[in-house]
Amino acid sequence: MEKLSIRETQIALLGILGEFDRVCREHNLRYSLAAGTLLGAVRHKGFIPWDDDCDVVMPRPDYERLYELVKEKKVVFSEHFFLSEDRGKKAVYPFLKLLDDRYPIRCTTHIEVPFLYLDIFPLDGMPDLPKKQTKKVRRKEIFYTAVISLYKWYIPTGAWYCQLIRFFCFWFYLLVMCYGQARACKKHRKLLLKYPFEASERVGNRAWGLSMGEVPRTFYDEYVEIEFEGKMFYATAKWDEYLTVLYGDYMTPPKNQNPHHGMRVYKDTGCKK
Repeated sequence: MEKLSIRETQIALLGILGEFDRVCREHNLRYSLAAGTLLGAVRHKGFIPWDDDCDVVMPRPDYERLYELVKEKKVVFSEHFFLSEDRGKKAVYPFLKLLDDRYPIRCTTHIEVPFLYLDIFPLDGMPDLPKKQTKKVRRKEIFYTAVISLYKWYIPTGAWYCQLIRFFCFWFYLLVMCYGQARACKKHRKLLLKYPFEASERVGNRAWGLSMGEVPRTFYDEYVEIEFEGKMFYATAKWDEYLTVLYGDYMTPPKNQNPHHGMRVYKDTGCKK
């Protein structure tokens, strides 16, 4: 297999995003570029030069419809592309990923899915509850995502300090293994669905971002096309307000310019394009 550079990885991710966009357009599914991907579209007209992932968000009704269409085989992805599971015993994360099996990955920090992927996050309603109850809901979110994260955490065995980490984290691992990843995904999903997207004044990526990008639901009433790597994709029409919520002065690049996923991406030379 041939190891890819960051730029080659980005081109491969662009292919996955293009496949996702094709399916959404064919079936009238709403989505928006999100987080660093939307930031890259606005600031760089493409990927942030040092970024190594790709994110989109979908209103929960569209997200669920995509899942059902795939399960009913009314959506057929092109060869090499397939969805991960976000529910049941095969759940990987509490959100979907679109994978391309031509690009195996290896992660240095955690156990991941086996192939390069696009993250597809549902947009869920925010709980309109008294402050104390809202904090209780968010503590549950943190617990479920922590269980799922720790379940995948990989500690290398080479350095001496890794052995110390393994020793002190043993009981945490034991708790996580007993609780179970599938159980955490199931309970997390149940919690998210208690607050419907359409009935909520504020929405956000609660599936993994711990309410990341919490904004008024009206931000996702209208969509515009935005240029990304020479192609056009959809984004919320309120992209400026959204990016300001997430990053503040989003047009000023940070000093730390390193990819954060710890992935090594390869091209399977046995796959035919």
